[in-house]
Amino acid sequence: MAAELVAGAFLSVSLRMLVEKLASQEVVDFIRGKKLNEGLLNKLKIMLLSANGVLNDAEEKQIKNRAVRQWLNELKDAIYDAEDLVYEIETEALRCKIEGESRTQVLSFLSTAYAEQRIQEILDRLVFILRQKNFLGLKESVPDFLRRLPTTFLVEECSVYGRDADKRVIVNLLLTDDNSDNKLSVIPIVGMGGIGKTMLAQLIYNDDRVKKHFDIKAWVFVSDEFDILRITQTILESVTSQKCYCKDLNHLQVKLKDLLLEKKFLFVLDDVWNEDYIYWCTLKTSFGSGACGSKIIVTTRNERIARMMGTVPNYYLQLMTEEDCWSLFVRHAFDSVDPIAYPDLEEIGRQIVRKCKGLPLAVKCLGGLLRSELNPREWENVLMSDVWELSEKECNILPALWLSYFYLPSHLKRCFAYCSIFPKGYQFEKENLTLLWMSENLLEPHQRKSAEEVGDEYFNYLLSRSLFQRHETWGFTMHDLVNDLAKFVSGDFVLRLDDSYSLDVAKKARYLSYMRRNIPNMKNLDALFENKYLRTFLPLGCCSSLNSQQELSFRCLEVSKTMQYLRALSLSEYSITKLPNSFGNLRLLRYLDLSSTDVREIPYSVCTLYNLQTLLLKSCQNLSGLPHSIGKLKHLRYLDLSYTKIKEIPDTVCNFHNLYTLLLSSCTMLTRLPTNLACLSNLRHIHIERTCLKEMPLHMSRMKCLRTLSDFVVSKDSGCNIKELKEFQSLHGSLFISRLQNIVDVEDILKANLKDKSCLDQLSLGWDGNADDSQKEREVLNGLQPHTNLKKLCIRNYGGTRFPNWVGHHSFCGMVEVVLSNCRNCYLLPTLGQLPSLERLDVGGFDMLETIGEEFYSDGGSCSVAKPFKSLKYLGFSKMPQWKKWSVVGGDGEDKVFSCLKKLNLFQCPKLDGAYFPHYLPALTSLRISGCDQLVTSFPRLKSPVLHLLMIFNCQELWSFPRGDLPSNIRSIEIHGCKKLESFSGEGWPSNLKSLLISDCGKLFAPDMKWNLQALTSLTSLRIISIEESLVSFPEEGLFPTTLTHLELNNLQNLKSLNDKAFQHLISLKELRISFCNKLWCIPEGLPASLCLLVVYECDLLKQRCQRGIGEDWLKIAHIPCIQIDQESL
Repeated sequence: MAAELVAGAFLSVSLRMLVEKLASQEVVDFIRGKKLNEGLLNKLKIMLLSANGVLNDAEEKQIKNRAVRQWLNELKDAIYDAEDLVYEIETEALRCKIEGESRTQVLSFLSTAYAEQRIQEILDRLVFILRQKNFLGLKESVPDFLRRLPTTFLVEECSVYGRDADKRVIVNLLLTDDNSDNKLSVIPIVGMGGIGKTMLAQLIYNDDRVKKHFDIKAWVFVSDEFDILRITQTILESVTSQKCYCKDLNHLQVKLKDLLLEKKFLFVLDDVWNEDYIYWCTLKTSFGSGACGSKIIVTTRNERIARMMGTVPNYYLQLMTEEDCWSLFVRHAFDSVDPIAYPDLEEIGRQIVRKCKGLPLAVKCLGGLLRSELNPREWENVLMSDVWELSEKECNILPALWLSYFYLPSHLKRCFAYCSIFPKGYQFEKENLTLLWMSENLLEPHQRKSAEEVGDEYFNYLLSRSLFQRHETWGFTMHDLVNDLAKFVSGDFVLRLDDSYSLDVAKKARYLSYMRRNIPNMKNLDALFENKYLRTFLPLGCCSSLNSQQELSFRCLEVSKTMQYLRALSLSEYSITKLPNSFGNLRLLRYLDLSSTDVREIPYSVCTLYNLQTLLLKSCQNLSGLPHSIGKLKHLRYLDLSYTKIKEIPDTVCNFHNLYTLLLSSCTMLTRLPTNLACLSNLRHIHIERTCLKEMPLHMSRMKCLRTLSDFVVSKDSGCNIKELKEFQSLHGSLFISRLQNIVDVEDILKANLKDKSCLDQLSLGWDGNADDSQKEREVLNGLQPHTNLKKLCIRNYGGTRFPNWVGHHSFCGMVEVVLSNCRNCYLLPTLGQLPSLERLDVGGFDMLETIGEEFYSDGGSCSVAKPFKSLKYLGFSKMPQWKKWSVVGGDGEDKVFSCLKKLNLFQCPKLDGAYFPHYLPALTSLRISGCDQLVTSFPRLKSPVLHLLMIFNCQELWSFPRGDLPSNIRSIEIHGCKKLESFSGEGWPSNLKSLLISDCGKLFAPDMKWNLQALTSLTSLRIISIEESLVSFPEEGLFPTTLTHLELNNLQNLKSLNDKAFQHLISLKELRISFCNKLWCIPEGLPASLCLLVVYECDLLKQRCQRGIGEDWLKIAHIPCIQIDQESL
């Protein structure tokens, strides 16, 4: 860190950069060419310099003196105006230069009279503002013009101190089943902001005992908007590991309920502010199907909320002890330095910690502030600051947080303040935030670093100061109190439409954001379009409905007519098909996001936005090409065309000499790249995965700066030779080399030298077609040996009969995932058991393989591991038509192989025999079998004490189930698409079976059904889905066990009636769901009194008969507490 802690004021960098721009050659030449009054400009520079002298004093006093704060805001507004004018002059000079290259005369858009009038107005305003500084008692200090960014510190996951006892109490609550009648326990953690509720919850959530205890875990950041749809989506995404786009709450809740059925889950609802009991009841409707012992942790500042949601007494998180705070402070402030070596610093540090009053967030921020600063004077400046004396009435910002901000370098203050544009709890990405900072010119130029690299350093610095924090799932957030600080700093210049605001603020703001889903609730939007000085227009999040899109879609186009000072504009996700010609008015625009819009073409007006640096066109499904005039955007640095139908990139794109990132992922109609792509000498990242490229452009080795190359397509007679990969020494991330059958000379591969590319994390290798020469293919694969730092390896369509020795070699100690696909000639698997860190393995399409034996586990050498596959958690085998035997080394029953394997998937391995199958899989929790007829008819006697889920798909030789004894601990069984299955055995079922799902097994529903389920006294849930057989009356009396509590009938298209007597025997039934049964014409008589919930969905006849008060079946169901018909509660 620099020798002095005191950083410059927020506006210092703005003023310095403004003065530098006024003195730049481009501006000076333009002014002289227009014969502008240079005296006016000199006066403006002098006035700006004089303003800078009092900024440090003003910034320090503003938190206690509202008059100073108002004065600073007035000055900031005047500086914004000056920046706008100078940027206009710069833009006009740039336009004249670019357009002058193609024509002799260029019409001027900026008149001398206009420019001089604007300068005079700004001067007059600055004179008036600066006269007030003496009345406010502001003192001059040294300008902070020479301050640069300090060295960035490595970002580490910080340790947690002083919460062991708290953790122990909560973990015990989680691991102990509630003795009350509550199937689901809700544990509230209550405490003030910044006390560490979230950190404690994270600590508990990641505890190994907790991980093993629960089948399903999910974390949801709730914040002040209790959006039931979003919360449900988030939980579903955590459970399924898939993005959820559905907006139908009923469908989501049904799906979640199914997924949670008889599974013990843990959910964390972090930072809850909702006090509406109905909202909470609606959300937890989906949770009732979970197993007993399921838990929810709620963190909140509000005791009333905790009492409303909790089923156990509130757990009040106390302030940390002074000694624990000191340990946390030492962790952040001293880094690896022993504080004992600096007794002066320790004494001052302990006093600073005492002032933090037990709040870990405050301790962490100040620790980050003083990190590696060894000058006692600077520590004393923090200790003696007047800010500690602030009362809550004067300011609602924590003093420690304010100090953490106050001592930031001035250029970082601007970047931090800009982040107030994000609402509380919003998850943002580093890359996109950097692009927005660039659009606002917030990143200082650096001689040896790109703007993106500078932005990365800024971001990491703010992260190291704990002003940003990593989110549990993805991206980053700001703590609510830090968000309040950023909003305080930015004041009314940043407007979040989701908050309350006045018309005056709407007209004055320079930066605007809103959550798209909230648009229908907004008022006074007209005031926004009267604000012509807006710089950022940023919709966030997803639209909640078509109405939300239509509400502002047409208004967004007004932006181009009125907001001519915009630097950043996002119209993402709006249903815009055509951009107006008025877009050319946005001459200052640097960032334009049209992602997921319906635009069909990019008009010429966009190609005249010469300042544009970022153009985002991702998922514009109607966009098939770019105009040649796009080459005029010579300042473009970031171009995203991924997921579009673009067929060709115009050669004029090679004019983008500043282009840093080019994204073309999933452009499935793109077959070639521009011939002169190698001219983009500054290109760092190019993503071309999932395209249809046939070759790479020539001379790619000239692109020395390239750090990311997602794909390299090998061509036979043209294009770039694979040996040019040698020049890309700094490649990071993943690389897919495809069409390897086109390799002519194996020596070219050796020259590519993949062995030296130590920064590659993932390598995929692919061939097309059938192998002509298996020996050559083995030589090719042998020459493609990567560096041992590799984490993921994927080999597809390899035509050799064996793998070279490097595949599976123990030196790849960091390898966590391997995929081997369609290696049809291979009759042996490589020795993958020696990879100590391997967690996931997928093997498929090995047509010649008959036996998996000892070669799979060990090569028998001196370096052979004692426990093969000791870290493997997921194993999948698919499309292995000849595979019969799977042997295990070391003898079955010993905890030597697959000791950590949790999920095993077997797909289309029809000859695999259960007699030659690993029996001892101690950690296995889920077994999925599909198209493996021999295996299910000779089911192995598994010794898997924690196996809870068995799924069987499309086994067409299975006529009775189960065949043999299943492990007693299995709690859930699913059977799908077994067309010949006609009966269930009365024996062999797991004694703890709670859930059974039957789908598309028509023969089971023939007359005289042989189900034999009466003995399953633990079965509580039965789901029957997609049965086409005609069912006049279902079920037969006594077919279901009386222990059922949940019954679902879904898509039984030919079901006509339900058997009254059969339902009368279901005395434990609590929930009945009937969906897509369009021929079912009535509800059965005598539904059990235990029934609590009836859901009817897309059953036309039933819908009419169940209408409240007037339906023919209403009296049959009136006693049920909760009834939902097509998503509406009766």
